[in-house]
Amino acid sequence: MTFEINIKGKSLKFISSLQKHDRERLKEAILVLKKDPVPIKSLDITKMKGEKNTYRIRKGKFRIVYEVIWEQKLILIHRVDFRGDVYK
Repeated sequence: MTFEINIKGKSLKFISSLQKHDRERLKEAILVLKKDPVPIKSLDITKMKGEKNTYRIRKGKFRIVYEVIWEQKLILIHRVDFRGDVYK
């Protein structure tokens, strides 16, 4: 079961502004979602409180906030940012 990944423009811009090794770490985490949208065993993932089908990945000093739309097999990445800024 493969999911399509859609990254919002602001998140894509943030990722492209990072150094290469940080971009690769985030890319690796995002690509894992394609096969398993909630890979609890391989990544540090938590369901967001008060949200339906919205999760957070912790990857070092970065956070990835994404939503899984199960019916469409779509992963929508809402936010990628530094730990302190992602929840604002």
